[in-house]
Amino acid sequence: MTKTHVDMPPQVDAPVLVVGAGPIGMVTAFQLAKRGIRAVLVGRNLETTKWPKMDITNPRSMELLQRLGLSERLREIGVPAQFSFDCIFSTGLSPGGQVLAKWDLPSPDQQAAQIRENRDGTMPHYAWQRCSQSIFEAYLKTLIQEEPLIESYFGMKFETITESPEKVLSTVTNVVTGTKHVIESQYVVGCDGASSRVRTSAGIKLTSSQISGYRPVESVPTLLVHLKSSDLEVLHRQGQFWHLFLSKGGVVISQDEKDTWTIHTPMPPDTDIADIDLEQAVYAALGDSGPPQPIRIDKILVSSTWRASLGVAEQFRSAEKRIFLAGDSAHQNIPFGGYGMNTGIGDAYDIGWKLAMFLNGQGGERLLESYEAERRPVAVRNVAMSGRHAQVHMDYAGWVRQAREGEACDDSPEGQALRERIRSHVPANDGENRSLGIEMGFRLSSSIILLEEDPGNEPRWSERDYVATTWPGSRVPNIMLSDGVAIHDRLGPGFTLVDFTLDGVYANEFNRVTPQAKNRLTVVHLPQETTARKVWERSAVLVRPDMHVGWRSGETERP
Repeated sequence: MTKTHVDMPPQVDAPVLVVGAGPIGMVTAFQLAKRGIRAVLVGRNLETTKWPKMDITNPRSMELLQRLGLSERLREIGVPAQFSFDCIFSTGLSPGGQVLAKWDLPSPDQQAAQIRENRDGTMPHYAWQRCSQSIFEAYLKTLIQEEPLIESYFGMKFETITESPEKVLSTVTNVVTGTKHVIESQYVVGCDGASSRVRTSAGIKLTSSQISGYRPVESVPTLLVHLKSSDLEVLHRQGQFWHLFLSKGGVVISQDEKDTWTIHTPMPPDTDIADIDLEQAVYAALGDSGPPQPIRIDKILVSSTWRASLGVAEQFRSAEKRIFLAGDSAHQNIPFGGYGMNTGIGDAYDIGWKLAMFLNGQGGERLLESYEAERRPVAVRNVAMSGRHAQVHMDYAGWVRQAREGEACDDSPEGQALRERIRSHVPANDGENRSLGIEMGFRLSSSIILLEEDPGNEPRWSERDYVATTWPGSRVPNIMLSDGVAIHDRLGPGFTLVDFTLDGVYANEFNRVTPQAKNRLTVVHLPQETTARKVWERSAVLVRPDMHVGWRSGETERP
């Protein structure tokens, strides 16, 4: 429903208030609306972001967005699917600059072909996609404003929150007029970013001490310059790339494979952006270990400095149990690995279906309790992985900084040894975009996930590879059925019972024991699908709305 800061009455009420109108807030509100729950969405900014921010939507996020009907349009507005995700490691683009290593990563078209050829369930259902947040966010806003169950108010700054066992009262201020408004809701979902006022109001702290394997990331100021340049003669001097990682720690990101780029380059600790000549900083970054390399800059879009920060909220739910955190308000990542928005999409989908089922009378308090129990461990692991990926880059950048100026480019024995060290280091540490186990192999654990009486040994887990299993809490494997339809595409919007028995004995029993759930449960009977039955390991599997296993039958042999 189209609303603006001008239209907001003094008092508003809704079952759910979503604070923060970035991608995570909008996906949360959209998920609630798709499941019949009215929501109010407030965002501080009048317009969507101009910043590039997120760049990659990973395969697991694409699966979730497909279930919301958003993935096809994301492909259309994103980077064309034929372009690879190759990453080049270089001493710079000035004459004499050398390619040190390369990560050859498939394009969405190539990954989709790999998925079609897969027969063992170890691949995602959908290929990844590149799309800048500025584009994705603008698209989501148009959907939100057309959705009748969402009242969206942009230009509203969240101020305070008062939580009681019965309800939540939130105060927001119109950024144009200064007028205050009160919103009454049963629940609040804070999606208001790293400096979340919702998190602060709820008294929830961020911590990094509980992150297993956490290694503090060097926090130096990094200059970000988002620009337009069609100077491909220089920028593609060493080949087409998604990321160009430079030996002193800088990076160039191709945002659209045409003329839009983002450059990140480390700066001295006390840098003031007002004192920076942005064009000269870009030239120096591109030259890296060699002399500055000028390019033709058509337009500088935005610029800023930022510092790395890793952390996870100590709780994802408030003490009074009516406030939830999602996205950057719950966990802070750095760009390496692309876990920030992708983890947030998982949060949004999860809290959306759980709140909707609870408010629709289809689940109890344990459903809401499971949000923190399931999503926080995922966030902790992803934040730790982001730090590990960053360390790969900081290691070689540190070696270059410790060497003589220009040594990374020269032909001295020391220069050759330094380059060989980097050439060995980079391919051996390429998990940054090759971690399907992290992205979609995580296994959830909570009171709403049921293990059989004698479950046996849990399958191995790999951070690099997705292990196809229906162990309770796992994402169910995708596999093509004999009619050419993916099994994921047979799953309903709510819970789905997949029954491989010849006579549908589990489906019949579910209908007998829980007749009131008949209209909310999708039953998929696949008596002849022996390959899928083998991959899915059991004769019956109950799949949740998020495609994770809620329960499976105990026997391993097919009746």
